Amino acid sequence: MTDVEFSLEQRNAIDLCCDTHTTIASVTGGAGVGKTLVMGEVYNELVDMKKSVALCAPTGRAAKRIEELTGIKALTVHRLLSFPMPYENQDKKLDPHLPRMNKENPLKHDVVIVDESSMISPSLYRFLIDALKKGAVIRWFGDNNQLPPVEEGKPPFLTLLRKHPKVELTYNYRSGDAIVSNAQRILRGQLPLRNERFEIIYSENPLMTMFEFVTEHFMQEDHQIIMPTRKGKAGTLRANPSLQVKFNSKGPMLRLDRFEKSEAPLTVRAGDKFIWIKNDYHLNLFNGEIGYIDWIDADAGDLGIVTGARSEQIPPRIKFYDPFVGTVLNYDPRKQIELGYAITTHKAQGSEFDTVVYCMSRSQMWLLNKRNFYTGITRAKKNVILITDRKAMGLSMRQYDV
Repeated sequence: MTDVEFSLEQRNAIDLCCDTHTTIASVTGGAGVGKTLVMGEVYNELVDMKKSVALCAPTGRAAKRIEELTGIKALTVHRLLSFPMPYENQDKKLDPHLPRMNKENPLKHDVVIVDESSMISPSLYRFLIDALKKGAVIRWFGDNNQLPPVEEGKPPFLTLLRKHPKVELTYNYRSGDAIVSNAQRILRGQLPLRNERFEIIYSENPLMTMFEFVTEHFMQEDHQIIMPTRKGKAGTLRANPSLQVKFNSKGPMLRLDRFEKSEAPLTVRAGDKFIWIKNDYHLNLFNGEIGYIDWIDADAGDLGIVTGARSEQIPPRIKFYDPFVGTVLNYDPRKQIELGYAITTHKAQGSEFDTVVYCMSRSQMWLLNKRNFYTGITRAKKNVILITDRKAMGLSMRQYDV
């Protein structure tokens, strides 16, 4: 039990989540309402009740953030459900889209707590429900104003909030926070205001202005450029090579093959910022982890990466015997690396950075809405620099219908 004094609505949320007669329950609320604090207390109280509890999140970076904030071990949802990795399907024995934990082979936990639930897709929701053992309960925590999952279909978290018991945390402990105040304005359909921690730069060419504005600080993990989309002329796929040229244009290069053979190989150098794009249990690296390439061996094809306090050597091939599949498997783990100078709002979801440059353009108009805008700027803990044209700013005030 913690010595923190909880508000009445926070205590109501804790009581709801610790009532094991309620199979499904949710806690929602915006940035600054104390969701993570409540989640940690729920976990501790359930453990005191002698319950076996699993804490999970949709991405590896979100799971790490839970551990940093609560001190509690968290897994990715995919690892909890034991999804096969792509390299485990070489002999077609396993369907990579189906988890090993299911109705016939349920989880052993009495309680499953899911953070960042707005990111949970319809299929992942079904897999989690199916994997619960008889008598187990599940708790969902998330911000219902953030982006919904990429997968088509009604976002499960919004349905859960309508159909099952929930507590919405409304009191904002950071209401005086200059970033949170603008986040609340965005949700009300009001334009954000410039303040000491929220700069707004208008430009008819936001992408070019962003290239000129950003400094080498954005090679660090705590500074991040975020954009609404990956593809298109104002997407991260186009922005990252230009940022690589600006920040890291010299030195030996290593070409990395892509999963899609139609895509050109990715060229990387020592010093490049990267994002890991798939869960890899063999290397214990997960989707969304960000770091930098420490060194490359252009002859052998190896490279070294650093993410957080951890260093890892990534070989061109990994070969091992998998007892579950019953055969020797091999794969190229380097395909799971992309340049990470700029990442999409979806990839940033569940993460926090000291400083965020959020760059949006009217050329991305199909993705401009309040959910994307709100999600992007609330990734920042200390400073936001918004670079946009005026039309994109107006479009970003649109309601996202789900």
